[in-house]
Amino acid sequence: MEIIANKSSGKGNGAKCLAAATAYLDQRGIPYNVHTTERTGHGKAIAQNLCANGADVIVALGGDGTFHEVLNGMDFEKARMGLIPAGRGNDFAIGTKAAALDPVKAIADIVNGAPKTLDYIQVGDKRCLNVVGTGLDVEVLLKTAKSKNKLSYVASLFRCLLRFKPYPVEVTTNGETQKFDCIMVGVCNGTQIGGGIKLSPISVADDGKLDILIMEKPKHTPTVLVMPKFVKGKHMGKPYTHHIVCESVKIETPAPLQLDGEIYYNLPFDAHVVKGGVKTFAPIE
Repeated sequence: MEIIANKSSGKGNGAKCLAAATAYLDQRGIPYNVHTTERTGHGKAIAQNLCANGADVIVALGGDGTFHEVLNGMDFEKARMGLIPAGRGNDFAIGTKAAALDPVKAIADIVNGAPKTLDYIQVGDKRCLNVVGTGLDVEVLLKTAKSKNKLSYVASLFRCLLRFKPYPVEVTTNGETQKFDCIMVGVCNGTQIGGGIKLSPISVADDGKLDILIMEKPKHTPTVLVMPKFVKGKHMGKPYTHHIVCESVKIETPAPLQLDGEIYYNLPFDAHVVKGGVKTFAPIE
């Protein structure tokens, strides 16, 4: 077993989770190697190297960003990917229940669990496990990254809303092109972003489908006043929310994209679901 660990994830939670997981393995005499990430993109490079050298189980330990990096380095013809959530938000694991939040339970599920597959989203040459977004969520991520006092995602969301101006997007899917004045668009495999904001509460990560959520500016209500519904997942079915189920989508947008919370510039928003593309382990009930 190979463990790719981001010790600094979750304000140091990564180091604690790594210690708990390796203690479990040590107690049972299960061999493993730990590979610590040291820079952006390092998780991908480590995973690529491990797959090329015969690894069959690679465990990603960290937040959604670490999962994203390892996912993009995996060769699923050769190896299976385990997940140990250790970030601040852990949106993918919480929203989909794909992995236990307790690191001991998570590593036990990898050791003892049955093989399982999940979908992922392919966007150009990038893979995304949870949500691909554009619009307000990107601005919020950029704002929180630059914040000296580390504002929460929700606090930054409300601040950004006070000055955010919608912009036009074209969404082409199921043979039809639609135009929207967009606040944000999310193409979802998972259910939530930003540490618990339930963007797509109806998404299922192994149904072979993508859920597109398009938020427009409400016509008769200040946008900031509808955000509590959005945060709690109660925006579904509202006039300012559009929901499309599909397997592929192309979106024309002037804004950057975020994939699993990582920002990409100049990446065409041309996405499709890869059914059962992630070979992983089923949590034991």
